[in-house]
Amino acid sequence: DLWMHVDGAYGGFFILTERGRERFRGIERADSVTLDPHKGMFLPYGTGALVVRDGEELRRAHYEGAAYLQDLAEAGELPNYSEYSAELSREWRGLRVWLPLRLHGVRAFREALDEKLDLAEVLYEGLKAIPEIEVPWAPQLTVVPFRLRDGDDEANRRLLERINASGRVFCSSTMIRGRYVLRACIVSHRTHRDRIEECIGIVGHAAAELA
Repeated sequence: DLWMHVDGAYGGFFILTERGRERFRGIERADSVTLDPHKGMFLPYGTGALVVRDGEELRRAHYEGAAYLQDLAEAGELPNYSEYSAELSREWRGLRVWLPLRLHGVRAFREALDEKLDLAEVLYEGLKAIPEIEVPWAPQLTVVPFRLRDGDDEANRRLLERINASGRVFCSSTMIRGRYVLRACIVSHRTHRDRIEECIGIVGHAAAELA
């Protein structure tokens, strides 16, 4: 059998929203899913999670017995997480997830994620309206790709430099089908519509200067 893993580190928590559930249909067939609460739930960096359908499969892959660990087997019903990864000593990362959920509930995070999906649509439509910019695909979640309509890769590198030099927004780049493409990823709890509109203005100004 083939182990099917889903990398949901960035986008997995959008499944809390109705749109996310629709787009992630079939994820329930995965054997494992990675999730990063420090991305999709806006929590401190280093808060990651691996969800596994069959925990015993994971344990068999990582378990290493040793005489000095024999007492752990007698610890009771609590799982010994050192048997499920290469990490033996670890901090209590679960508290970082449990406490915000306890204080705010799932609804607060669902609403925040829905807002980010809405903002991605606003950015997508705003960038499409800039004559010098092409947006090759609509966002599936909150990553919006774009580039200069008539510029080569070097011109797009200069565009990225000008955008980030503003100090107001930060975009990154990638290569898609051999072309240099800029990307905006909306995943900060501090990002709201005013910052998206500012981003559209910054991109439009920089693109016009390079045209």
